[in-house]
This record gives sequence, structure tokens and C-alpha cells, in this order.
Amino acid sequence: MNVRRTVVAAFLAASVAISLVPASSAMSAAPAAAPEAAAPAGAPAPGYELAWSDEFDGVDAEGKGLDEAEWHYRESEKAICSNSPDNVSVSQGLMRIALKREDRNGMEYTCGGVISKRTFGYGYYETRARLWGDQGFHSAMWTTGLADYVPDTPKYKGPNNRVNEIDGFEVDSHTPDEFTQVSHWFVPHHVGNPGRLYQGPDSSDGYHTYGFEWTPTEVRYYIDGKLTQTLPKAGPHGLQNIWLTTLGYTSPVDETNLPGETTWDYFRYYAPVDTGDDESADTVVVDNGDGGYAETGRWADEITDGHREVFGYQDKELRRSDDPGATARWTPKLRSAQPYEVFVWNPSFLKTGHKAATYTVTHDGGETEVVVDQTGAGQQWVSLGSYPMTPEAGRGVRVTGGPGGGILRADAAKFVPAVVVDNGDDGYRERGTWGASDAVTGWRGTGTRWATASASAARWTPDLPKRTTYDVYAWLPDAAGDNETVTRTDDTGYTETGRWAASSIRGWDGTPTRTSNDTSATAEWRPDLKEAGTYKVYAWSPANPVSTTAARYTVTHAGGSDSTDIDQTTGGNDWVELGEYEFAAGTDGHVTVSNAARGNYLRTNVVKFARVGTETPDPAGYTVSHAGGTTEVAADTSGGTDRWVRLGNFPFDAGSDGYVELGREEGSHGLMHADAVKFVPAPRDDARRPAAPRNPHAFVQPNASNGDAVLHVRWSPAQDDDVLGHHVYLDGRRITWKPVRRDSFRLYEMLAGQTHKVTVTSVDRSGNESAPSAPLSVRTPADTKPPAPPARVAAEATNEAAVLYWDQSLEVDLHGYHVYVDGRRITDEPYGNPVDAHLRALGFPVEDLTNNAEHELAVTAVDQTGNESKPSSVRITPLPMSIIGIDDAGYTEKGTWTGSSVAGWLGSKTRTSNDTSATATWRPELGAAGGYEVFAWVPSHPNSTTAARYTVTHAGGTKAVDIGQSAGGNRWISLGTFEFAQGSAGDVTVSNSAGSSYLRTSYVKFVPK
Repeated sequence: MNVRRTVVAAFLAASVAISLVPASSAMSAAPAAAPEAAAPAGAPAPGYELAWSDEFDGVDAEGKGLDEAEWHYRESEKAICSNSPDNVSVSQGLMRIALKREDRNGMEYTCGGVISKRTFGYGYYETRARLWGDQGFHSAMWTTGLADYVPDTPKYKGPNNRVNEIDGFEVDSHTPDEFTQVSHWFVPHHVGNPGRLYQGPDSSDGYHTYGFEWTPTEVRYYIDGKLTQTLPKAGPHGLQNIWLTTLGYTSPVDETNLPGETTWDYFRYYAPVDTGDDESADTVVVDNGDGGYAETGRWADEITDGHREVFGYQDKELRRSDDPGATARWTPKLRSAQPYEVFVWNPSFLKTGHKAATYTVTHDGGETEVVVDQTGAGQQWVSLGSYPMTPEAGRGVRVTGGPGGGILRADAAKFVPAVVVDNGDDGYRERGTWGASDAVTGWRGTGTRWATASASAARWTPDLPKRTTYDVYAWLPDAAGDNETVTRTDDTGYTETGRWAASSIRGWDGTPTRTSNDTSATAEWRPDLKEAGTYKVYAWSPANPVSTTAARYTVTHAGGSDSTDIDQTTGGNDWVELGEYEFAAGTDGHVTVSNAARGNYLRTNVVKFARVGTETPDPAGYTVSHAGGTTEVAADTSGGTDRWVRLGNFPFDAGSDGYVELGREEGSHGLMHADAVKFVPAPRDDARRPAAPRNPHAFVQPNASNGDAVLHVRWSPAQDDDVLGHHVYLDGRRITWKPVRRDSFRLYEMLAGQTHKVTVTSVDRSGNESAPSAPLSVRTPADTKPPAPPARVAAEATNEAAVLYWDQSLEVDLHGYHVYVDGRRITDEPYGNPVDAHLRALGFPVEDLTNNAEHELAVTAVDQTGNESKPSSVRITPLPMSIIGIDDAGYTEKGTWTGSSVAGWLGSKTRTSNDTSATATWRPELGAAGGYEVFAWVPSHPNSTTAARYTVTHAGGTKAVDIGQSAGGNRWISLGTFEFAQGSAGDVTVSNSAGSSYLRTSYVKFVPK
């Protein structure tokens, strides 16, 4: 494959050349022997190429020492240990993180870790490590950005890039074979993207390889090369740092073998190989804010709690609208009349995006509408198709939303000169016998054509607008779908009997799973097989400790039926082969599952029928007929399929003289697919670096109203014909994700009082990057203005305590909050995550107050410079009330219950049940007889019961109150005021009076009146 556009430059920052941390000292633990040789640093999956690695070979002649130009040491206290640079060393080709019983900074143990100074984006991340196996420690490979308010890197001074957290693995040493693989994002507030616990190899018994693949739409996790799970979305994009860490985490610590260590063989980052099918020097990009961009209706900048959180194509300048009638339009200044492929940058932003954004392309043939789900298309360019366009004729694209679809977002549109000939277009012809495939999709999700006979061929003949050289690409479909039939739980071939509910456990490729504790329930998968023949049948078996020990899968086939029992409590989360059988064409064959153990939860996901005997096809070849002759090309599939593959760069005359033909030599065999071919005008590749931008200048402009400070950089673009854009570097670290096509760039959230060096480079279509421009020294002015006081401060009385609530400050450089009780500050350090407003809703507990006495509570806001706002105060009187949670002795359950991820009062854990006969009871020990108002904290989730019946037993009898838990909860709801005797005679019991969905529990409190 031609990898001239490997995005090493597009994803990696230059390393900082100055050491910012002290050298590590020798560890007291005996060094581990070097591991067996690591696998070669080749691409672990198609479509990637090694972009950067640290093999931990040391920096001196003896192979010792961490490369401090590339790594920060993790510092500060976490859990039960103090992170120390002294605990990190490199020798014998390994990085070692020591685990010690050592008193330091108030902790009894020391631990450590490293954080890359480089930042990385989409790609494949991999490490090889041997972890610790005795109780007490926690190891992880994960990504997240840095922020000055996070004390792990106290010498880090730069803008906040803490956007994502992807946990490639987390392992607690007391369960060394259990791996947590999840992701989080922190904008507009903390959102967990939970995966599942994976049971795999013992991470302490030797070296194992751990990796994850981050794409615009999902994260795929691997252990020892095996795909362990897929999370369907990774949240908003932002360049992130990689962390390799081991913490003291879980008490009690097994100190038998301390001091100990975890050892890490390497870290490798593989960047996506970009084929360049959407790159041309004649491309026109219109971003919001440019001259060709216009809006109607109500629009606003995408700002949450004062922060610009969402990454657009080239910056954080993003527009949003909740106006159903709003439109945005991009009108390009096209250079010539020809076909253009039209792309829009999808600013995917969690679940709030518009689910049916309608993009209307105005072209020479009229208007074409393309509907895009902005929540699922990922943060990437989305192709709307190729259309003929004439300059100065009002050509372009507009987006509209509509009622009830979500937030409409607009960023950039791109117009790439490209002639695309798809199967079914006028320029497409076939020879021989071809059929349509609905199982294998092609470019933009359209259908493909297939043939097996060697005499068959497909030809694409373009009508090219001018004589020049063109990059030619063929779309190579993933042909596996024609040999496999997969039936999911949301397909028409899947049916159920009995009571079933959706499960939070994800299945194959992130697909939904179903669960039932109805022992008579069954589920069936009935595929529509195109051909009779022999098939291997597989079931994806979800695993969970509360699942059945015998899920009985019965395969009904042409010869009868056979059953296989699968234990769904352990292992699992993988394909299980059910056997090899003969099937007739059609829907006679099927798989049924039942709960043969008659206990716990039965779970379902996907069943697959894989055709046996499908021969590996001989590779089909392409013939390119061009102005210079005829060239035979074998498509290089090393970069993967289901994507554009570059066939080469060829001269073509204007018109329809040239063509591309797909076929096989006489006597060859196997399935071949025909879809689309693309012709992009492009000069020949070259290795010459473009000129650097001219006349760069930069300054920082503070915003006194919200504490922000914005870096402005401008330049005169290089005049080379094939320059695609520019990168901006801050202190040697690249801060632009994609090359910026404008002549300016803005970076928000600069830290006051810091001085930085700014440089700019040019990038051409061949991937060459210029030398940096002359460095500019830029200083962010000092900040002397205190933040505004916190708003809407409120307090909730509890027993000898209170809970304090307030609104998030909109100070962009907020560091946190201080809390005062009766004029005395009780917070040693500013409290809270300053970029997460939703954490405030969880409340701040204030302990050690006096019942029946009034107290004054106050909150102040503190910025990064240390300026503190005036206090906002509230008065509160604690009362001798009884508050009972799910972990207290007064709480009991009947029926089948499990833990839930839905947060309760103060973010506590909750319990849930879909056993319609289940109940839970809160029984207080009241110190005095009298009147009490009874409150229940009602957890809320869409799949919860619509009628949770809370029955209060009091001195005068009982009273039942029905409360829906599917919406409107996550708060205290009063059940009424009642008389109670002293002691434990009274109680509250909850049941599911609706008889369906999930019943949930949290806290109940009895407040004296």
C-alpha cells in the first residue's frame, strides 16, 4: 500500500526537548529478568502503521534511564499510595514501577507511573506488561489529557486537553485475571461509557499484550491479540496523553512479597494509514465563521459552563441550534466546473446530537437530500456523494433539523474535485454473470455486485473534466457478509417467549443483549439462508456472575435437532461453536435457547451461520487504461477492506477515453465484488518539503468577563500548489489535530502568567511537513480578578450534618471551591472538578454539625491563579432524623436483586430488580415517638417501572403511594407525614405495582416535624 499519508504528522506532537522532571533513582526491589523477545513492531491490524514507540531500552550506555524528554512522571497521592518518580526506572529493556511499603505524604505505600508528553488521537495503542498478583494494587494503560488543576503533573503548564478517558485495561491485583475495559468523557459533564468485566489470562503469570483501537465511532479492546469487547462510541475527540500506571489501591495490602514491581516491555502507537481519497490541492473547505457560511434562525456557539468543549474539523469553533426552523449553509468558491465530492464534518456530541440532520446538496442537476444521524456518524468527514457543480451558480450544501430530533450542530463542509462512478451509474458496465448483494455494502452504505466466474468483469468509465494526473481509488467491500448470516436481538428473525428485558451487558461488536429470570422464557434466532449447504453455527454468549449455569442452545437443522449447554456465569463474552450442520435454503433452520438450570438470568445476543467450504478467492485484479497506456494493478488489502484503496496515480485525457476494469485471469476462482471507483485530480507524489508559512504573529487576549485567555495565531499561507494546511505548535507540542486550512487559529483556556513558544508549519498532500516558522514568544497576562461567587447555594439538613449544593461557576480557569462552616474553612484544597457542572448536583456533605442548632455554610470559587470569590452562604439546622440506605442494617430485600449503575442520593449505589414479586424495606430505629415526614430518594431511568408502590407502615396503619421511576426522579419525593411510635415498629416497603420493567431503590429518610 502507498503510505505516503500515514498520519504520523497528523496525530503526533513533537517531543519536548527539555527535561521537566528529576531522574529516577534505583529501586530496592530485585529487578525482574528481561522478558522473551517482543513481537515485531508491525501493524497489529489492517489500516495502521507504527508511528511512535518507546521500547524502554534506556537512555545511557547501560540501557538504563527513562527518556524524560518523552515522559512525565506521575505524582501526587491517589487511593492509598503516593506516586513517586523514585519508583520508576528503566533497565534490561523494561520500564519498572516499584510497589513499596513506605510512609510518604500521609500514605503508607508508594507507587508510580508515567504520562506521555506526546499526545495521540485515533489509532491503535498497545503495551506488553507483567503485572502484580498480590492483593492491594491496581495497574492500568489509559488515555486522558492533562490539566494544570490535576496534580499528577505539577510542572505541566498548558491548556486543558482533558476530554476523553479510554481505559485500555484496569486490573486489581487480587483478581489478576479480571480486566475492566471502559471509556469516559468529561464534556459537557462526566459520562461513563461502561463496558463489562472481561475474564482473561492471569496478568501476573507472565507477559501479556494489551491493546485498544480508537476510531471515530467505537473503541475495540484486545488482550493477546484477541478482541475482548467493543464499545460503540468513544465520546468527543481530543488529542490525549497515554498513562502507564500502578497504584496502591485496595486495602488490606498483602505485604508478603514487597517491595515488588510491575514491568512494561514497550508502549507502541499505530496511526491510521490515510489513503488520501478525500485530499486534493483544489479542495475548498468552508468552515463556520468563513465568508461562505451563513445561518438562519437561532444559533449559538457550542459552549457549556463557559467552556468550548467540542472539537470541530480544525478547531473548537462549533455552532449549535435547538430551533426547529434553523438552517446553516456552506457556499464554496469553486475553482472550475467539474464534479465534486461533498463532505460535511460531523460534530458528533454524545446523545444530544440531531438524529436526522438533513443535508441538501445544490448541484448542477438540482438538489439531493442526505439524512445523517449526528449521534452515530462519529467525529469525522461524512461523504454526501459526488455531484457536478459550476462556480458562481449558488452551489453548496445546507443543513436543517426539525422538531424532536435533538441539537443540530454545524461545523465545516468540504468540496473535493472527484469523479465517482458507482455500480449502477451510467459509466458502469458488466460482462458475464453478476448478482446483487444486500449483505455486503459499499461506498456510503450502498449495495454491491458480485460474480464468481473468471469470464466475468466490471468496468468503470469516467467522464473526466480535464487532462491531468489523477489518483485512482477502488472501494473494496468487506465480503464476509456473503458467507455469513448473523441474526441479532433487534432483527426480525429474533423472537422471544416469556418475560424479557434489555440488559446493560454489551454483546458482539457492541450490539445489545437481552436477559430474563423467567425460567420458562425462550428465545429463537431464525435466519433466512440464501443457499442450502453446510454451516457452522455460533452463538455469542454474554457472561455475568448472576447468569444461568446452563443456557441450552438447540439447533434445528435439516437432519433433526441437537442441543448444547453453555455456562453463562464465567468465560463467555465470545463466540461459542454449537456445531456443523446441513441446512435447507430459507427459514426452516433455527436456534432456540432456554434456561436448563432453571435459575438465575438467561442472556441472549447474536447467532451466526457461517457457510462451510467457501474457498478463499484468488485476488481479483484491476486494469487501469489511461493516457500513458494500460497498467495492471493488484489491490493492496493490507490496509483493510470496506474502504477506498489507492490503485495509483495516472495521466488521463479529458472525457471518457480511460477506464478501470475488475476481473480475473482465466481459470482463477472465488467471489469478487464490484462497487465504486473514484478519480481525484492530484499531482505526482513528491518528497519535497513545502515552504514554511510567512509572517506569523501571535498574541493572547484575556476575557475578563469569564476568566478565559485565548491564544490567537495568524500567518500568511505558503504558496505551494499542493499545500493542504498548517499545523500550530505550542512549546514543541502540536495542538492542531488536522492541518488547519485557514490562515489563523485560536486556542482557548491558556493559563495566566505563562510564557510559551509558538511555531507554525505547512503540510502538503504527500504528507510532507515544512520546517517550523521562526518561534514566537507569547506571554499570557496575569489574572488578578476574583471569580464570581457561586450562585443558588442551598443546603439540605441531615442528622448532625448537611448537604451543600450550588451552581457551577462559569469561570473558565476555575480551580475549584472552598467550603466554610460558621466562618471556618473545612477544605484544605479547592474541591471539585472545575469542568464538570454535574458533579455539583451530587452535593457536598458537611459533617460534625449540631442537631437543632443553626449553622452558617458558605462556598467560594477559586481560580487557577488563586483568586478567591466572595462567599455565598446559607443557614441550616440539622435534625435528629433517620436516613437508611441500601448498605445500612435497616434495609432488607426479598426476591432477586442486583446492583445498578444508576446513581442514588449523593451519587451512591442503587439496587434494581425485574422480579415483579420482589420487595425492599427500610426500617428505622426512631429515638422518639411523634410526627415524621417520610421521603424516598427515587432513582430514575427510562427502563424503570412506571409505578413503584411505596407503602408506609406507621402508628395509624398503612398508606401506599405510587411513584413512577422512569422519569422525573433522581430526587427526594415526600411520601407524607405520619405518626410513629418509638423504636422500629414503622417501615417503608416498595414493590412493583406496575408488574413490569425494573424496580429501583436508594435511600429513605424520616424527618421529625
